[in-house]
Amino acid sequence: MGLFSFFRRKRNHQVAEEVIPTFEEVFTIESRLFINAPTDSTPDSQFTDEQLNSVIVTLGAGLRGYLSKISDEIYPEARNPTDQHKSMVAVADALLADGATPIAFTQWSQSPIQGIAARMMINDLTRTALFGPSLAMVRNTAPFHPEIAAIVESAHQRGEVVYILAIDGLAYGVVTLSHALREVM
Repeated sequence: MGLFSFFRRKRNHQVAEEVIPTFEEVFTIESRLFINAPTDSTPDSQFTDEQLNSVIVTLGAGLRGYLSKISDEIYPEARNPTDQHKSMVAVADALLADGATPIAFTQWSQSPIQGIAARMMINDLTRTALFGPSLAMVRNTAPFHPEIAAIVESAHQRGEVVYILAIDGLAYGVVTLSHALREVM
């Protein structure tokens, strides 16, 4: 058998099809804290946990509507929303599953840096609610309540996603999330 006959020989090996795994992103709420009266505030500036959950669900509903309205021609990235968008929708979905209900809102807006905001009626007054990343919220709100500040610091050390809920410039809550990839079977 010559040297070149080795190369001419046909191999009868079956080629196994390579299976490419698919993954999905999973956001899990790790902690949630609401401060119902962050300062010595008047009774109309004190909110229940149910009201604060409804505010987050409402802002999430606005975000979901925003993402569904954007067409591929105008904004192709909408087919693949940002991690911030996906994690905010995950928070709203978790609260919705826990029984929170959305309320009416106007003037909904979103900013990649500041988060999502809207005006809504809470305690018979029109309020501006903002749900966004903690680092942006430090600049847009009064100083955080010490309990909120402690959660923000420890969550950042653990590498978690941290969102602050502010109403009329006061931080009323913090939500932290873990972010992981899970293989879809």
